[in-house]
Amino acid sequence: MKDLFFSDNPVAISRISAILEAENIEYVVLGGHASLLGGGIPVIQSRVMVESDQHETAIALIRAENLENDVELKA
Repeated sequence: MKDLFFSDNPVAISRISAILEAENIEYVVLGGHASLLGGGIPVIQSRVMVESDQHETAIALIRAENLENDVELKA
């Protein structure tokens, strides 16, 4: 698995998760509970990961939806 993005924005994570699910791209959100408990502290971010062979496709989908400014992409 490879890092896709980091974010402390639950709305952006939810929106991108829906996009990935619509395209049947499997993903994992790590640190989601810590991010929620932190109350939006920017130091505590959730990390979203995808399979390495789907990473470029996932990046392209995020950029196509103009969401790259809402998260910290790991291109």
